[in-house]
Amino acid sequence: MGQRASTAFQPLKLVALAAAGVVMSFLPASAADFGGACCADIEERIAELEATTARKGNPKVSLTISGYIVQEITAWDDGAESNAYIHGLGPTQASHFKFNGKAAIAPGWSAGYMLRIQDLTGNAFAGGANAINQLNGTKNDAPNAQMAFWYLQSDSLGKFSVGKLANAAKSAAMFTDLSGTQILDNYTMLAGFPQFTIRSGGDLNPAGLTWGQLAYCYSQSLPLGGDCNGLVMNGVRYDSPTIGGFTVSASWGADDFWEVAGRYAGEISGFKISLGVGYSDMHDETVTGAAVSARKDSQFFQVGGYAQHIATGLFVHAAYGHEDNNDTLLLNGTHAKDGEHWYVKAGLRRAWNPLGATIVYGDYARYNDQLGPAVLALGATSSTFDRFGGGIAQEIDAASTTIYLKYQRYEANISGPSLSPAAKDLDDATFVSFGALVSF
Repeated sequence: MGQRASTAFQPLKLVALAAAGVVMSFLPASAADFGGACCADIEERIAELEATTARKGNPKVSLTISGYIVQEITAWDDGAESNAYIHGLGPTQASHFKFNGKAAIAPGWSAGYMLRIQDLTGNAFAGGANAINQLNGTKNDAPNAQMAFWYLQSDSLGKFSVGKLANAAKSAAMFTDLSGTQILDNYTMLAGFPQFTIRSGGDLNPAGLTWGQLAYCYSQSLPLGGDCNGLVMNGVRYDSPTIGGFTVSASWGADDFWEVAGRYAGEISGFKISLGVGYSDMHDETVTGAAVSARKDSQFFQVGGYAQHIATGLFVHAAYGHEDNNDTLLLNGTHAKDGEHWYVKAGLRRAWNPLGATIVYGDYARYNDQLGPAVLALGATSSTFDRFGGGIAQEIDAASTTIYLKYQRYEANISGPSLSPAAKDLDDATFVSFGALVSF
């Protein structure tokens, strides 16, 4: 829900002056004759209110402020140790607020902007110093400007955007999930724990191998799991008008990358349907993660869909992604492999109580051969990483809030002729999270 910034107190001034006039009309003439001091106090008070009020600055451009706050408590067990942490979600899914501005240029034409600031308090996704893992329960990265762009839009010709933005194929498969649990639980590691070390026989080895090294994306040099090119980058993007529920998008960024995508949303024969497909070609060397190669040559294909039977609330969501890394030589002397991942979520969305919809679901993700530089250096040639889970979420419409409980279990196997015995015998890990998402 957005809120508009006030531009002035003129309506309040009129009401106040009118009220003063009504009061004076009931006073004796001698008492009502205050001369110039009649409204001085009222004018002074209104001036004070105007001075302390947030203004949008430009009466020609509308301003809407929106966003959400999401935090979790997670109890985990890695096969030898258990604990509980309080944290947020990873970037692009994290707590944030955003400013949206829009102004009409002419009938059917508008211009606008968007600035999104995200709070990375308790960022469980981030690596580096003090990453959240078995040895550390807190990592509070600073807020940052995740998006900042302007756009021109025509009702008949489409929308053209420039700046730091979500490019054409960003989350094309993931965002088809309309169950109400997409932010809370999806096929990326943004809602997971990629920096946790995988134990072997109860020990934190081999060589600090993490779960994220088995769900690695070279398009961004990050353990994203799914949605391999799904981070925000500087670029230009075009989105077509919606025709029959269909839209197409394309974007380009310097040094360089390009993306194309298609999307559909609508209802067919009593089913709510959402579909998305995207393709990304990445050669940009200055991506979000640390450099792991001297050059980049990655292509990422993704497709996803969602179908919900409107009458019963039964739904299914599925997504698939494949990253082609063209045997790129890495800085550690190994070669990047091609990886793929797929995901399915099924459940029931029904309003069983007056609070709002209740969503019950189960999900399963598989990451195949998404081998990061660290596990390649150990001698791995192939891998499977399975994530089983499910949960329940309760929407509270009156408070724009979703309360949820989810379960995730990680299991993995890696193989290679030169792997140590410890690297071939990996312990499982489980995570149970309770949290809430409050929108505004």
